[in-house]
Amino acid sequence: MFRTNSTDWGHLLRAVIAVVLVSLTIREFGYSQAQDSGGRGLFALGFLLLAGTAGGRLAALLKLPRLTGYLLAGLLCGPSVFGVLGPSEVTQLSLINGLALALIALQAGSEFTHQMLQKNFKSIVYGSFAHLFIIGLGMTLVFTLAAPYLDFTENLNLAAQVAVGAVFAVIAVSKSPAVVVAILGESKAKGALSDHALGIVVLLDVLVLAVFSLVLMVAGSMVGTGQEFSWAQLEHLAGELVASVAAGTTFGLVITFYFWAVGREKLLFLLVTAYGITAFCRFFSYDTLLVFVVAGYVVTNFSRQGSKMTHTIESISSVVMIVFFATAGASLHLDELRGLWAIVLGLFFVRALLTWLAAQAGHRLARDPEPVRKYGYTPFISQAGLSIGLAVIVSEQLPGVGTALATLAISVVALNELFGPVIFRWGLQRAGEVGRKQDSREG
Repeated sequence: MFRTNSTDWGHLLRAVIAVVLVSLTIREFGYSQAQDSGGRGLFALGFLLLAGTAGGRLAALLKLPRLTGYLLAGLLCGPSVFGVLGPSEVTQLSLINGLALALIALQAGSEFTHQMLQKNFKSIVYGSFAHLFIIGLGMTLVFTLAAPYLDFTENLNLAAQVAVGAVFAVIAVSKSPAVVVAILGESKAKGALSDHALGIVVLLDVLVLAVFSLVLMVAGSMVGTGQEFSWAQLEHLAGELVASVAAGTTFGLVITFYFWAVGREKLLFLLVTAYGITAFCRFFSYDTLLVFVVAGYVVTNFSRQGSKMTHTIESISSVVMIVFFATAGASLHLDELRGLWAIVLGLFFVRALLTWLAAQAGHRLARDPEPVRKYGYTPFISQAGLSIGLAVIVSEQLPGVGTALATLAISVVALNELFGPVIFRWGLQRAGEVGRKQDSREG
C-alpha cells in the first residue's frame, strides 16, 4: 500500500526507540532536583524535536502531512496524555513559537508577487468576505440557538447571547496561516488553489482582528464588564493596522539593505531581526503577522534579494516547524473535551459545513478555476495560534462567561488543528498541485 523501503522504517524505529527510552527514564526518575526551569525548558525543546521528528517520519510513511505527525507527537507527550512534559515546560517554548511565526509570515509574504495578486485579486477578496460573513453569521446563529443549553450563557438575555455568540463566531472565522504555509512548503505545491489559500488566510487575519475588537467591545457592554462601544477605539485599531503596514515596509527595506550591502551571516541576522521585530510589535500592539507578511512582500517584490531570504529561511524552517507544531500539540487540553464533547463535535461539523458554503459562494462570485471550485474549502478547516490567542483574550476580558467561552472555542480549535492539515493536503493532491513548485525549479 505504501511505497517505502526498509531504510525508512529503520530510521523511524530508531527514532521511536529513542523517544520511548527517554520518556520511560523521565517517568521513572523525573527531572533532576538540581535542574532549574531553564534547564527543563532546554530539555523540553530537545525532546519535542526528537519526538516530532519521529512523528513526522511516521506520518510521511503513512502519506499524511508531516505536521500532523508533529502535532500528534506533541499531544502524546504533553500534559493531556502521557505527561512526559508538564505545562511549565510547554509554556517555556513560547519563545520558539514567536520565531516560528515570524519565519512563517516572512515566507508567506515572499509568496505574494505582483503577478500572483493581479491574477487572484478577485478570488482572494470575494473569498475572504464570503468566509467572514457566512461563517460569522452562521456560527452566531448556531451559538445563539445553543445558548439556552450552555451553563455559562443560559442566564443572559437574548441580546447578550447574540453578542457572545458573535465573539465565538469571529474566532470560528479565523484560519491558520502557519498550517497553510507549512503544508505548501512540505508538499512543494504550486497553483491556483495554493495561491487562493495563501491569499485568503493572510487577508482574513487582518479582517478578523478588526471585527474581533468590535464584537468584543459590544459583548463586553452586554454582559456588564464596564466596556462601552467607542468609535475612538475603532479609529485607534485602524491606526494600528496602518502602522503595522508601515512598520512591515520599513523592516522589509532593512532586510533588503542588509542582504544587499552585507550579505554575510544572513541566518543570524534574520533570527535577531525576527525576535527584535516581534518584541517591537508586542510593545506597540501591532499585528505581528501582518508586519512580517508585508516585510516579506517588500523584499520579494521591490528588490532582488527575495530568493536569498527564502533560501535562508528554508535552511532552518524544518527544525523550527517541528518544534512549533509539536509544542502546539502539547498545548492541547483534551480534558476540556470530556464534558463538552457532543457540543464541540456539533460545532466542529457546523463550522466545516459553513466553510464549504462560504468557499462555494466566493468561487461563484470570483468565477474561480475548477481546482479551486472543487477543493477551495480544504485549506480553511485548520485553526491554530491566532484562534487560540483570540480565545485567551476573551477569557481575560469577559469576566463571568469568558473562561467558559474560551474553553469551548479552544476545544473546537483542537479538532480543527488535528484534522485540518490532512484535509488540505488531500485537496492539494486532488487538485494536482503537489510537487509543482519543485518541478518548476528543476525545469
